[in-house]
Amino acid sequence: MPETFPATGHRYLVDFQAFRVELHFESDSRLTYTGIRADGSHGASETVTIAVEPVRDRLFLVTWQEADRTTVVHLEDFKTNTIVTHITGPDSSFSIFHGTMTQLS
Repeated sequence: MPETFPATGHRYLVDFQAFRVELHFESDSRLTYTGIRADGSHGASETVTIAVEPVRDRLFLVTWQEADRTTVVHLEDFKTNTIVTHITGPDSSFSIFHGTMTQLS
């Protein structure tokens, strides 16, 4: 039986050093992400449809495409509370960031 995605129904603050974001996993197929400004206030936000694939105990591959055609792939580790994100922009730029996540709710 596949492992249940532990983030469903929760919010996380993710610090990628270069930027911070709040992830709200509304269901196992719906995520709202919100940028967090340097002063801690909320910035731009978008709700996306996600696909979640279990990899191993408490490790999940989470993927989505944004309205501007940016593609995001997260490797989310709920044992170590870390995320590696791979982002391909609509201009074909590619970035990788490593971050830590803190559960907010």
